[in-house]
Amino acid sequence: MFTRSNRPQLDSQLNILENSLLDLSSMVEKAVNGSLEALKRRNHSLARQVIAADTAINARRYEIETDALYLLALQQPLVSRDLRYIAAVMNIAGELERMGDYAKGIARISDKLSGELPLGIMLHLEQMGQQSNKMLHDAMSAFIDRDLVLADRVANEDDRLDELYNTVYKELLALMFADNTQVDPATLLLWAAHNLERLGDRVTNVCERIRFVETGVLSDGPGFHDVPAD
Repeated sequence: MFTRSNRPQLDSQLNILENSLLDLSSMVEKAVNGSLEALKRRNHSLARQVIAADTAINARRYEIETDALYLLALQQPLVSRDLRYIAAVMNIAGELERMGDYAKGIARISDKLSGELPLGIMLHLEQMGQQSNKMLHDAMSAFIDRDLVLADRVANEDDRLDELYNTVYKELLALMFADNTQVDPATLLLWAAHNLERLGDRVTNVCERIRFVETGVLSDGPGFHDVPAD
């Protein structure tokens, strides 16, 4: 638990909070990679590991929120940027937890599928996973470095993820029309692609919070869009 302290100690406590957020982000990246690897290789054991690991992601999110609330309670009054920063940490932790849910959803889909996947579709799903994880990694770098230029660039990269999703969507529809025995597996793969696309949307929300911390303004310009509740 944090204790009331002076400015240097406050900065140290904020750094601890920041490191916890980075750790949560790494857990999410690992979950996304694991879920796609399970999907690609029909590895049901790995899929179940990803599903089980979501409990730790949820727990870390709530630890971060608890520490942030303690910091707010014990360090009043704070300068406005500190308040925005702590609020952003709690918001980003929530976004990361939802990203973990998307990875868990893909792992559950993997656990239901059997047989070979269409090579082209799996390739595009892997590209979506790589793109979403790159966006997440860069967004967290932008948060740590207070880099608004990088945050804006990451938000705009979501267009590439949307393009890949549209490609997968069209390919899966064509597969279902061509072979009605593929409707069920294609529908599951469409949900996997949907989860990856939504993950990118969550990353753009992280970028929006970075801009809020640095400027005090919530952006609603190109590249930024709030994700509706699931």
